[in-house]
Amino acid sequence: MSDNWHNKFNPQSFLHKINVDNLISKNKAYKENQIELLANPCMMCRSTEGPGLVLNDRSYLCKSCFESVSKIEYPEKYEARRREYIVKKEAWEQAQQSLIDSSIPLKIHNITQVLAGLSLLLLFWQVVLIVVPIILYLLSNQFEKLHDNQLKKWSLIYPQPSQPSLLHFHDPQAELSQLDHTILHIFNHWPGYPPFWSYLRGVVLGRDNNLCQVTGCPSRSELHVHHKKAVSDGGAHTPDNLVSLCDFHHALEPYFGHERIWGNIKTRYFTLVCKHTRKNRASEGLHDVRAHLRRLELVNLSELNELAKLYGFSCPQCESLSLNFKIDKDKNDIYIECSACNKSWSGPQQLTEETGPRIAEILSVTLNRGAWFARWDMLSQRKNGIWGEWQGRTAVKQRKKYKKKKTESIIKLDCPKCGAPMKLVKPKPKDIWSTFWGCSNYFTTGCRGSAVYKNNARTRT
Repeated sequence: MSDNWHNKFNPQSFLHKINVDNLISKNKAYKENQIELLANPCMMCRSTEGPGLVLNDRSYLCKSCFESVSKIEYPEKYEARRREYIVKKEAWEQAQQSLIDSSIPLKIHNITQVLAGLSLLLLFWQVVLIVVPIILYLLSNQFEKLHDNQLKKWSLIYPQPSQPSLLHFHDPQAELSQLDHTILHIFNHWPGYPPFWSYLRGVVLGRDNNLCQVTGCPSRSELHVHHKKAVSDGGAHTPDNLVSLCDFHHALEPYFGHERIWGNIKTRYFTLVCKHTRKNRASEGLHDVRAHLRRLELVNLSELNELAKLYGFSCPQCESLSLNFKIDKDKNDIYIECSACNKSWSGPQQLTEETGPRIAEILSVTLNRGAWFARWDMLSQRKNGIWGEWQGRTAVKQRKKYKKKKTESIIKLDCPKCGAPMKLVKPKPKDIWSTFWGCSNYFTTGCRGSAVYKNNARTRT
């Protein structure tokens, strides 16, 4: 480590746009993880002198190494090419600017332009003198062309340095040295976002085809790159620990750091309301309002058809793609029916971001299957029956038959008082009491059955 490869170039001589002090001051993660004394040696220089910071995996990095690593964008082999290219490019730009500043044709061009402008005042004396500014303007254009030709000839002799081919740390074809592996480990466990986060974010979004990885989500909102294992729990900044999620589904992740997402999303489809404290309207005092979703515009039929094409929804029973979607606007229900086997399903009409993933859970997905499941517990308690089978009127009759069979099996129970079968005793039109579980002889002998249900029935009128 003593032969630090950064010494080959002095970063401050050409990386003048990077203000390390400013970078450190804006890095909240550095402030939160900063320590005055290192408990273990620094990963880079093995020094135990502070100050420094603690990485996410509880390893240490001193401040001087932090400043050095903050300027790195590529592995050692490619970083040297990049810095050499920066030096050559700045030297070429300075040489070009020096040529422009010392160009005689350019100076004559500027002077003739000024004289041409001033010569227009001669028109107040005699109009015939209009030829003077015209001649000066023509001369100015000639000297400008002469300067441009000189600049082109110089560029042919001294061409602009070409940008070298650079491979990033996470490129599988990149050649990494032992030092590169150490730096990559530091980047992977960097507090907050690593210096090359924009590149890493682009890699993840490209891998996920710029789609929210919750299957069935239309990804209306801005895409976020989410850590599967939270950084606070030691999660690394690596592509296999990152997944693309839209604002909506990122906010559903049960992590306290995502609370800031709630309240930042306001679209014509929905609004996410952040957790806040509100003053009571009816009485004095305050009450806490939890983070919640405010639905504005529910999914429509055209959006359902678009989702079906995008994700290739098919019938899980016959694998047919011939699915018909219907929306009952009065009941706000969605009905899906397979034209091939007549199997059908129904569920509530909700947001597209909710409806799409829920449909993907009951139907087969043949295209663009995501790698993440929606966390519905942040919206409401998950119920298995929110989307169920639907067979129209036939299904209603079947459910009634099922209930009848189920009731008949229960009727075998006998009344503990008179021994008659027990059943649900329903009130007659003139009765004011509600249905209760009692003796079948209630209307003949008045036997109510078990004393447990005695208080359920009121006196008949």
